[in-house]
Amino acid sequence: MVTDSQYQAIATLQGPRDAVVSLAFSVKAKFLSAAGYSGVYVWDLSTFTSAPLPHMLFAPQNPKYVIMASVWVYFQKNKRHILLLGSMRGDIILWDWNNETKSFQLLYRVPPMENKEDEILSMDVYEHDIASGRIGRVVASTANRCISVWTLTSSGEFSKIFSTVLDEGVNPKTVCMCKITRDIFVFPFYGGEIHCLDYKTGAVKHRKSHAPGIMGSVAMNSTTNKFVAYTGKSFQLYRLGSLELVKTFKTELPLVLFPKQVAFGELENIVVGGSDRGCALVYDVNSEEVLQKLSYPSGGLVQPVSASTISLPERHLIVVAGSTAQQPADVILFEKCIPAEYDSTTDIRNGRAPTQDAVLIGFYLPKRLWKWIRILGAVVVCVTFVGYYILPIVYQVCNSLDHFESLINFICRFLLISTMSIRNYTQMLTGKAVRRIN
Repeated sequence: MVTDSQYQAIATLQGPRDAVVSLAFSVKAKFLSAAGYSGVYVWDLSTFTSAPLPHMLFAPQNPKYVIMASVWVYFQKNKRHILLLGSMRGDIILWDWNNETKSFQLLYRVPPMENKEDEILSMDVYEHDIASGRIGRVVASTANRCISVWTLTSSGEFSKIFSTVLDEGVNPKTVCMCKITRDIFVFPFYGGEIHCLDYKTGAVKHRKSHAPGIMGSVAMNSTTNKFVAYTGKSFQLYRLGSLELVKTFKTELPLVLFPKQVAFGELENIVVGGSDRGCALVYDVNSEEVLQKLSYPSGGLVQPVSASTISLPERHLIVVAGSTAQQPADVILFEKCIPAEYDSTTDIRNGRAPTQDAVLIGFYLPKRLWKWIRILGAVVVCVTFVGYYILPIVYQVCNSLDHFESLINFICRFLLISTMSIRNYTQMLTGKAVRRIN
């Protein structure tokens, strides 16, 4: 039985004729893309209809038409949605949404270097939602250990910054851009050594040893201080700085050795992982417990998963798809409504959703505490004002009063002396007059 606090399937999207490898939501979940061995499919989630796309052959055996990675960007300046794709051959493909024709159009196709086949293993961007005046940054890793970074402008200019080749034996299965420094973290499929590359030059800034020996898929949190990885038998959460194991999300023993994908959801309060047993798993980050199994009706491999990482009004979204080779793959969209008493954002630091008794000031505080902070702030302002402005005036007045008192004393003494002099003079005149009369 599915309750209101659980995810419910709201749409079954059909189209892919072979295994899906990559799922991605566009900004604010306007579009959903599914890429893999049958090419690319995109749906408009406001109508659940397929969006018109540039022609792409159905050729599962041709690396040029097998898409292994996908990621979206959106430019606020001109309200432009761009889908970036990476092929098994090594092509980087950009599709641009045309709002007038209501279709996607080919913007760029960058062939592999020296036209040598070099499978795209992973792609990431620095920002999905790009503000006016800013440019996008895109990173991709390939099977031949090449890490490349491009810039993308709102006008559609796509320029390479650098390409660097990692040491022999490093398989850069996942690349992630740090959302703070823009540096690039490279997570190898095996070997357990994470590389950090400079975002300007591609030079190795440092390496972190003693990471998990197998990292089939990796997702980093938004503050880039933790990552969750599929390590062959379970999904595990680590601190990036110390490589300390924080949580372990247990799974059943794998039936196949293909890596299961993993993603953060609900603003990093949950972890979503794929499986090879006909379902995807939703874990609670704090308790490590399985909150829900998202069933895939056709069963089999359900390895690709994605969750909407951007706060949506009143709902959270998760999507899963089939990944069994040479079989049609449905894409199942799940939704969970956000209760009205909860805000649509979450305090990532403490992992709990704030209620209406909280206020957002970059992080959440209880309203009662926020009230006392404001009162204390008002008191501090008043004291500061008194200290800087009132006290000097009072001091000057006091000094003036001291001078005034001296002046009064002087005047009083002057009047007293004057009175005594007048009285004496009057007495002297009166004495003379009396003597004359006598």
